[in-house]
Amino acid sequence: MSEEKQGSRPSEPVRVVDRRAFTSEGERRSEVPHEEPAQAMPAPLPAPAPPPRDATAGPVGGPAPKPGHDPASSAHFQNLVVNLARQAAANLGAARHPLTGQIEVDLEGAQQMIELLQSLRQKTQGNLTADETDLLEGLIGDLQMQYVAVRSKSPGRP
Repeated sequence: MSEEKQGSRPSEPVRVVDRRAFTSEGERRSEVPHEEPAQAMPAPLPAPAPPPRDATAGPVGGPAPKPGHDPASSAHFQNLVVNLARQAAANLGAARHPLTGQIEVDLEGAQQMIELLQSLRQKTQGNLTADETDLLEGLIGDLQMQYVAVRSKSPGRP
């Protein structure tokens, strides 16, 4: 049966072309053979120019974002701040321990998390968007009030 297939098609030799740019020793090849494609691909169309916008306007008419503002970095920063605040809240007894199921209060751990958030506020001062600043300020204020309330209820603490 394989003879029938070969008989219906003219026999062409198989051609293998090594197009790697480096030799097996890791040295750059002096000649890298390349073939011209059978049909050239049409050039991509240029992207349409963005509509002109007011330099002071941001998205949906709000203030313009700070130069170099990256929305992904902003989301990562906000996620970091929220995660630190959750840890502080958990240390203040706002959540049950995942293993024991008990509500545990760790005032020293909560204080460390609050101080870490305050340090972030200080080190990023002047580099945050209004939303990032509001989030950080609000969380620090809330956590400080919770800390004072829990500390005043703790036995043996003044």
